[in-house]
Amino acid sequence: MGGHDWITLHRLRFPQAVSAHDRTFPPVPGALVWRFCPQHTPGEDGLVTLTSNVWGGLGIWDSRAEAEAMLDDPGASMPWLSEAVAAWHCLAIPFSYRGKVNWRGPVEDGTAIRPAPADPGGPLVVVTSAGFLSRDAEMLPRIRRFVEGVSEVMAWYGALPSNLRNDVFNGPDGREGFTCSLWRSDDVMREAAYCDGRHRARMEESRAGLMFDYSSFTRLRALRSRGDWDGDPLAELKKGAPA
Repeated sequence: MGGHDWITLHRLRFPQAVSAHDRTFPPVPGALVWRFCPQHTPGEDGLVTLTSNVWGGLGIWDSRAEAEAMLDDPGASMPWLSEAVAAWHCLAIPFSYRGKVNWRGPVEDGTAIRPAPADPGGPLVVVTSAGFLSRDAEMLPRIRRFVEGVSEVMAWYGALPSNLRNDVFNGPDGREGFTCSLWRSDDVMREAAYCDGRHRARMEESRAGLMFDYSSFTRLRALRSRGDWDGDPLAELKKGAPA
């Protein structure tokens, strides 16, 4: 076992919408955790459709060598990559993690990701998740409220110059998906997440018991990336555009 986990992040855009109801993708070999999920797309009933032309992947790896191999040749582990018309891949180190998440089957409390003992520095990526104890009929109003809140917060983030990119992917198999956001600096992320704004307002609703039952929050440093996510976000960061 290594001293901490390594993370790979992936965003694929297919030429047409793919439904998780009609198609399943096998897990990637060697990953401690593998999530591959459709983009957050609310339907007319206020719940997510699990259908999108954009899908996101998150891999947790025990060693840098395994994570590097995934980044260098993602098509070897994801043969469906050849179907995509655009794809982005990123290697990252988690340096802070807290909360509960169901990515492996049971809900894990503080153990789903092993962060590095020290912050290595570099571009900031934030991954979050949120889950419910059940999806019974009496929970549906809360779930709809959450679905609406996710769309609202991510649209608000996307309008901020400090936010390079963000996306949300919903788990199609009863386990959580994840959000992924890239930021120009730690300070601007904290301001967006915790000062007055859409995210803070929705978090206050959650603390009041109006939304999800548990959540997780991970901060990562991007080491390198390749491909296209509406351009190259890390290259934009290196150009030094103002926050």
